[in-house]
Amino acid sequence: MELKEIIDRQYNQKLYYCNDEKLVQEQLKCLDLLYDFNQTRPLEQEKRSELLKEMFSEIGEDCYIEPPLRANWGGKNVHFGNGVYANFNLTLVDDGDIFVGNNVMFAPNVVIASATHPIHPELRRKQAQYNLPIYI
Repeated sequence: MELKEIIDRQYNQKLYYCNDEKLVQEQLKCLDLLYDFNQTRPLEQEKRSELLKEMFSEIGEDCYIEPPLRANWGGKNVHFGNGVYANFNLTLVDDGDIFVGNNVMFAPNVVIASATHPIHPELRRKQAQYNLPIYI
């Protein structure tokens, strides 16, 4: 299967294999930016903001995310409105889209997961999954 077809399945609530090598390579590029974000120092707020603009699909004004941030796709499928605050250890399973509106606050250690796996044992063994969008 071609990468474009896999990605189409990923965003259209269809079953796909998340361990496809082409998909994994795309994911690793996103995770590199996430690594850079998590390695910033507390005084590097401007650098954090610039990285979030690169990492996320959308990020509004006056958003703050306290590292460490965890995300399967490094925030690629995350859409934040304005004034979003996330305390440390926010985990975003962003294999599918995650939409967060304005003025949302996340406590420490929150997990938001858009990905799910089928219950059929054979499909689970093959690492099949599908994604559902999340709206907050």
